[in-house]
Amino acid sequence: MHTELVFCKSKVFVHCSSKAEDNIPGFLLITRDSQQPALEATVTWIPEKDLEKDQINDLMKSDLDRISGGDRRRIKKDIVSQALYVAWAFSIKVSSIYSIQFRPPSPSGWWYGSVAINSRSIQEQDSIPILFFHDDVCPSTKEKKKELSKSFDPFSGTDIYWGAHDFRDALLNIADLKQTFVDPTVWLVNATLDDLRNFSPSDPKQKRDASKVSSQESSLWNKFDEAKWSIMSKFADLTTKSTNRIATVFTQHPLVKFVDKHNNNPYVKHILKNPKVQEIQDDFDSAKIYLAKWALGVKEQAEKYQAKNGLDDTYRRLLYNELGSDGGDVQLTEEELNIAMQRNHTLSRAKWDSFFDAEGRLSITVHEVKDYIFHGGVTDKELRREIWLFLLEVFPWASSAEERRILEETLRDGYRMNYKSKWEYREPHLDADEESYWLDQVLRVEKDVKRNDRDLPLYKYNTDDGEAPSSTDEDQAQSDELQDNDSWTVRNPHLQKLRSILLSYNVYNDDLGYVQGMCDLLSPIYHILKDEELSFWAFVSFMNRMERNFLRDQSGIRDQMLTLTDLCQLMLPKMSHHLAKCDSSNLFFCFRMLLVWFKREFEFDNVCNIWEVFLTDFYSSQFQLFFMLAILQKNSLPVMENLDQFDQVLKFFNELRDTMDWSDLMIRSELLFVKFKKIMDILERSAELDEYTLLTSEGNVITETPASEAERSPDNRTSLVTDNLKQLLSKKLVIKREPTRDKNSVK
Repeated sequence: MHTELVFCKSKVFVHCSSKAEDNIPGFLLITRDSQQPALEATVTWIPEKDLEKDQINDLMKSDLDRISGGDRRRIKKDIVSQALYVAWAFSIKVSSIYSIQFRPPSPSGWWYGSVAINSRSIQEQDSIPILFFHDDVCPSTKEKKKELSKSFDPFSGTDIYWGAHDFRDALLNIADLKQTFVDPTVWLVNATLDDLRNFSPSDPKQKRDASKVSSQESSLWNKFDEAKWSIMSKFADLTTKSTNRIATVFTQHPLVKFVDKHNNNPYVKHILKNPKVQEIQDDFDSAKIYLAKWALGVKEQAEKYQAKNGLDDTYRRLLYNELGSDGGDVQLTEEELNIAMQRNHTLSRAKWDSFFDAEGRLSITVHEVKDYIFHGGVTDKELRREIWLFLLEVFPWASSAEERRILEETLRDGYRMNYKSKWEYREPHLDADEESYWLDQVLRVEKDVKRNDRDLPLYKYNTDDGEAPSSTDEDQAQSDELQDNDSWTVRNPHLQKLRSILLSYNVYNDDLGYVQGMCDLLSPIYHILKDEELSFWAFVSFMNRMERNFLRDQSGIRDQMLTLTDLCQLMLPKMSHHLAKCDSSNLFFCFRMLLVWFKREFEFDNVCNIWEVFLTDFYSSQFQLFFMLAILQKNSLPVMENLDQFDQVLKFFNELRDTMDWSDLMIRSELLFVKFKKIMDILERSAELDEYTLLTSEGNVITETPASEAERSPDNRTSLVTDNLKQLLSKKLVIKREPTRDKNSVK
């Protein structure tokens, strides 16, 4: 039997003693059977002396062929199996490797570069010797060095090439390798998220020092920038004084002073209707909104600079000052801050593949997978397509690859036969009201589809192939772009598929029908999947949780607004109090953001990042409310110091579009949830103690119960705990359905 030779390196030695003559040369191999997943590949080292002459020749040729880009070869499996019975030889599955240390050679040649493989099994570890790469006698290494010398750039800043680079590159194509900050020579193989966190330094300064680049000549300018943004950040924190000073200029206007003093007088109210007075007041309001946004903008830029340049300790202090402690007994720990801030372990293709066994079933828990998605996200667009099919429950997490293949065929047939065909070949309904209702639904769908995300290349051009129009089609395409003219025909194939999916969903969920905003929800799903049938089923699943946002009586979105109000009162009492003074306690300005999950507040790619975090239900199935709470918290100071009218608040939040940092808000969302859970635990404990005290006092039995000071003291926030807030701790979806439709319900 044969196996595929993925990698081969000759003249890799084991040093049995301090004597050079005891060194044993051998071959370092990576092999893999064609039907095996990547992680089942095997790393083998076997001495030359235990191989036949023809085997040595084949392996030497394979080593040199790899340098020239030749095709992979196949070798007999018995070469690998020999490693089990030969002294010093070893064979280990890639999935069994915990870490590898790559220790580079001495530049002066005093020692050879080496590789230390660390197994997850203690017993297996004892049988794996350290491997030394004798680059001076390895033909493939010498050949590659000759090639590299032709294009050598001494200022490139890259590591000097040595033999183990080839081994590492081969493993990178098979497994997920992550270099540790603690020791850059150590690489973790298919590390868990806990491993990655443990190997990241808890001291932000240590992390900066470990990741320094060699461009020391720019340090002077970096220090200048750091000093500049440090000053700007402090300046932003002092905007209260600046704002009050500038606002004084406006308040000194005689008319403004008169209005402020007599604003309840009927005569003054009549004066306020004068266009000139309104103009002055509008100028004053606009200036206050501008100052609030300016203060927030300076702060945002300072935080972005700190994050970009690794100033995590500054950012950490800022987060802790704003969220970590409210002066009470609820504080965030260093570990909680670390976990929330470490969002750089992006889920890669190699890592994703490592989650599945030979049958394509998950070999780790769903919670672990979601931890990666929640804290690292997905940047690979092809991988995102695969992951979203799981997040949107098109594919069950417990399914095998074969089960998913069969299920996909079933879903495709079901979409075409049970839903799409019913409106494609539909006969006019005998009931005139029903026919009128259907035609109105079609009109609504087409109207929204024509306006959908036309700035994205996929939907931009209304041509038959969706590509940029040719000169002959240019006039037609330009006329189609007129947004105030809904009479044009959709030609773009992707817009046509959006229309088909929405009409098919109308058949699937006839009670709900089409409501404006649903196309906003479908657009990202189709953009990622680019598949009509699978996008339909993903949308069906998504609407399972989002239907409550579109109910005719608006009870679902109203419940979320009430929950957000309760949440704001509990977590941001000062902001809540100020919004009440601004006649904004109903948080009406949050309505649009929650309705379509911030689809219109962020750039498209950022929306995808945000949604996949929400879809994990990692902390709560209503995590979107904590994201909204983070937006309120982030903007609380500018709002409280500058705005005092409903219109000002509404205008301020409506104009936040494309100005917010989603990553910063997601960190704040997580920390707010962690803090919320702690508060709820304390309040629940307080309520239990109060109930226990009441029961014992009624029974004339008084028992001293050990408790913390917080538990002994009644918490004035206990009364704020509502059923809505308790539900935020659940990962179970909150589902509300539209009642059965009748003729009167849609009028």
